[in-house]
Amino acid sequence: MVDKGFFGEIRKIYVSKLADACNFKIVGDKDFQIYGIATLENASEKDLSFFGNKKYLHALRKTTAGVVIITENNISDLPAGVIGLVYPNVMIGYANALNILYPASERSPLISATARIHKSARIGTGCDIGEYVIIEENVEIGNDVVIGHNCVIEKNCRIGNGGRIRNNVTISHSIIGNNVLINSGACIGESGFGIIPTGSEMIYVQQLGRVIIGDGVRIGANTTVDRGSIGDTIIDNNTIIDNLVQVAHNVCIGERSVLVAQVGIAGSTKIGNDVVIAGQVGVSGHIEIGDGAIVTAKSGIASSIDAGKIVGGIPAVDVDIWRRQVAFLKMAVSRKKSP
Repeated sequence: MVDKGFFGEIRKIYVSKLADACNFKIVGDKDFQIYGIATLENASEKDLSFFGNKKYLHALRKTTAGVVIITENNISDLPAGVIGLVYPNVMIGYANALNILYPASERSPLISATARIHKSARIGTGCDIGEYVIIEENVEIGNDVVIGHNCVIEKNCRIGNGGRIRNNVTISHSIIGNNVLINSGACIGESGFGIIPTGSEMIYVQQLGRVIIGDGVRIGANTTVDRGSIGDTIIDNNTIIDNLVQVAHNVCIGERSVLVAQVGIAGSTKIGNDVVIAGQVGVSGHIEIGDGAIVTAKSGIASSIDAGKIVGGIPAVDVDIWRRQVAFLKMAVSRKKSP
């Protein structure tokens, strides 16, 4: 059940109206009114639910939900009386429905009296700046930007229109595009790991680059993106980075790529467009990962990966080879010794 204290009241809507807004095909009563959202297992007869994973087929067949978002293939699995909203991709349909049922709340832009904003900073219209924010000299912030409490935006940084910077974020040495979301605790633009051990001491090499972030990028909580050593660290348009990810100096990530939680990428690695790197993957420095490549969870990437390849393991190899390696190892260690 959705907590109204956090997310407000659902917009009560008839199935026909929701179907029109989201381009659903209706199977059943178009005049049914939706009062809530719940999982298949917990939904009441007034709730909307969705079936997006075949592991929950048993729950779909037993659900008491009033309405379920499904694909054409699962219409026959709906219990009697349950309305179907048919869409080719259930999760996209569900996401679209949520935007209708829980529209973004109206807000009154406010710059807090405790915010410290340098006189040379340029703040666009409609911005909302929270408590104890520090904005240093020559910072440029676009229109309709929200900056949460306790954030620090250091000198000369730029943030485009529509940005959403959550609480306790630090940004330095960075140029950030439009409609970028940076979640709480993230640190953007700090120095990379420019350390040279000499045997008697550790020599720090100054990091003189920037971070460049494109439009529509999302960066997760407590993620760090280091600035370049001379050139720039670049994250291109519409790339999604999960929580607790480390992006080192001079890494370049293409468009629409996805980095899942606890990924670590060493310096100067180039990652193409539409790449997926699953959780807890470690990536060596100075290599390339081609467009559309997929890296399975907990893998170690020691060398470059061609476009479109799916790899896994430590060190990562073609996914079919990795699966055979795992199967062989399992058989080898479980085989009983001859008497």
